[in-house]
Amino acid sequence: MKQKTAVICLSRVNGGMELASVKLARILSTKVEIEFIARDKSYILEKKEHFEGYKIKVHKVCFSSNLSLSLIKSVRDILIKNSIKNVIFLGASEMKSLYFATLGLNINFIIRQGSKKTTSKKDFFHKLFYSNVNYFVGNCEYMKQNIIDILPIPKKAKVTRIYSSLKLDKEVSFKEYDGKIDLVHVGRVHPGKGQLEAIKACAILYKNSINFNIKFLGDIQDENYYKNIQKYLETIKYKEKIEFVGYTNEVKKYLQKSDIFIFPSLGEGMSNAIIESLGFGLIPIIYNDTSSPEFKDLGFHIHLTKENSLKELEKIVLNVAQNIKEEKEKAKENHKKALEIFAPSREQKEYLELLR
Repeated sequence: MKQKTAVICLSRVNGGMELASVKLARILSTKVEIEFIARDKSYILEKKEHFEGYKIKVHKVCFSSNLSLSLIKSVRDILIKNSIKNVIFLGASEMKSLYFATLGLNINFIIRQGSKKTTSKKDFFHKLFYSNVNYFVGNCEYMKQNIIDILPIPKKAKVTRIYSSLKLDKEVSFKEYDGKIDLVHVGRVHPGKGQLEAIKACAILYKNSINFNIKFLGDIQDENYYKNIQKYLETIKYKEKIEFVGYTNEVKKYLQKSDIFIFPSLGEGMSNAIIESLGFGLIPIIYNDTSSPEFKDLGFHIHLTKENSLKELEKIVLNVAQNIKEEKEKAKENHKKALEIFAPSREQKEYLELLR
């Protein structure tokens, strides 16, 4: 039996990293005792259903800055009182505090990285803060290399790759083409996630008299960005074909009623949204950035832009729309392949191999 493990995610927002931390805790909880440490007033804690039905003990910590005596003491007390020997941290900002919180406790420290970093952290102070890390885990090959390029790796530490997993439905009713193309985008409304680019790319469908609609699933996390989108919608003739659904627990329902998953986002890791779209046999149209080429390497039927430009995005959207029946047949194979590659049992096994 592996020793007690703490999964730590101290972000307050609702995004891929936060959902990945919850998912990882759930997966591991069937094999090892899991303690989850989250921040007060966070999305993770506010959604009580995250941990319902799972043997996971949840701890709340309060702090006002990334280097905080309160955070150091709170986390340290939790680790000592609960005899925790493994820590899996999803994040980066609070690394300073976690270094001091784990100092001298003989903790098996694992960092899971799923977002692209661009600024080197190999200065003296970061070398100190990362000196107690045993394993660096990238959620794809791109992120593994990004870790090597950006973060200071102690001599004792290992860098590895563990693909994210997702519990996908084994039986899927593939949407039949009904004369209208349904596009969907899943992600928080925030610059860089590509909602505005997706809307602009759909102009090519309108110009070519192709019947379509597009739905955006995800909560609004940048009000100014959303306001700019609303202003843009007032200038176009296909405004009525666009719907912002907001946060929903029924993502699967919307995916199952869609044909194309459009995701012109930059800086993603191995996105859960992309994986889920593959699991429903959708046709993904994605910016060629970070980990997205790996989906192609793994054998999935997807479309990547040659250049991450609106012109290139429009070109692919139109081509897929004009060949929609053939495209949908090819994309059905994505479902079977996703069930195998992104199986939770595979991710669980690979993380358990890192634990004491």
